[in-house]
Amino acid sequence: MSLGEVLDRTFKLYKNHFWLFTGITALPFFLVLLAEVAIAAFASIRSHGAAAPPISPGALGSVIGGGAVVVILYLLMFGAAHAATVFAVSDVYLSRPVTIRGSFARVGWKALRVLLVYFLIILVVGAAFFMVGMLGAIMRSPGTIALGFLILFVPVLILVCRTAVAVPTAMLENAGAVRSLERSLVLTKGHAMQIFVIFLLVVTCTYVAVLIFQMPIMMLMLVSMGSHRAPGFGLQVLQHLGEFVSQVLAGPIGTIAFSLMYYNLRVRKEAFDIQHLMTTIGTGTNSTLSSPSTV
Repeated sequence: MSLGEVLDRTFKLYKNHFWLFTGITALPFFLVLLAEVAIAAFASIRSHGAAAPPISPGALGSVIGGGAVVVILYLLMFGAAHAATVFAVSDVYLSRPVTIRGSFARVGWKALRVLLVYFLIILVVGAAFFMVGMLGAIMRSPGTIALGFLILFVPVLILVCRTAVAVPTAMLENAGAVRSLERSLVLTKGHAMQIFVIFLLVVTCTYVAVLIFQMPIMMLMLVSMGSHRAPGFGLQVLQHLGEFVSQVLAGPIGTIAFSLMYYNLRVRKEAFDIQHLMTTIGTGTNSTLSSPSTV
C-alpha cells in the first residue's frame, strides 16, 4: 500500500470497528479519570469545610502512595491497551474473529514489553540530550546547549520514526524489546518520511479532539479564575471528562496506523502476503486431509 492507502485504511478500520478500538483504549484512561475525579472531590470538600483538619504526615504519605499505585496501574494498563490494540488490528487485517476480551487475553505479561520498548527509546533520547547539556555546562556556554539541542533534534526525530513499528513487532513476532527495536530499524529503512507524516496526522487528530472536547471547558475555567473564583467541582469533572473523551477518541488512530504500516513494510520487504497465503493454504489443506469426511 502507498502512504495514502495506509491512512485511508486506518480510518476505515477505525470507523468500521469504532467500539472495539475505543473500548480497548478506554481502559487505562478510565483509571486516570477516576483518580482525577477523586482528587477533585477531595480538594472540593477541603475547600468548603470550615473546620477541615490539616493533612497529617500519615495522610500525606497515603495520598502519595496511592498516587504511585495509580501511576503504576496506569502504565500497566496503557501497555496492555496498546498491545491489545495491535492484536485487534492484526486480527482485523488477517480477517480473524476479534473482540475486546479476546484482544486483552493475548496480552498477558507482554504489556511490560511495550513499556520496556518505550523506556529504551526514552532512555536513548534522554541520554543524548543529557550529554549535550553536560557539555554545555562544562563549557559554560548556553549557546552551545541551544545549538546542541537544535542539532540533535533531527536525528532524534529520525530515531523516533525508525522505531515506530517496534511495538507491533514485539507483539506480533513475540520478540524482546531490543530485538523489536532492531527489527523496526530494518523494516522502516527508507520509509522514515512516511512514518513522520503518520506522526503529524496523529498529532493533528489529537489537537482537533482537544479543541472540540476540552477547549470550551478550559475557557469556562479561565473565566472562573479571572473572576477570582476557584473552578467548582462540577466544572472540574467536566474538564476531566473532556480529557477522557478526547484521549479515547484520538488514542487508537496512531496504533492502528503503525500496525498497518508494520504489515505494509513486511509485505514490501519480506513478501508477507505470500507467506501468509501459503500458511493459510497449508493449514486448510492439512485440516481437509485430516477431517473424517474426506477419509
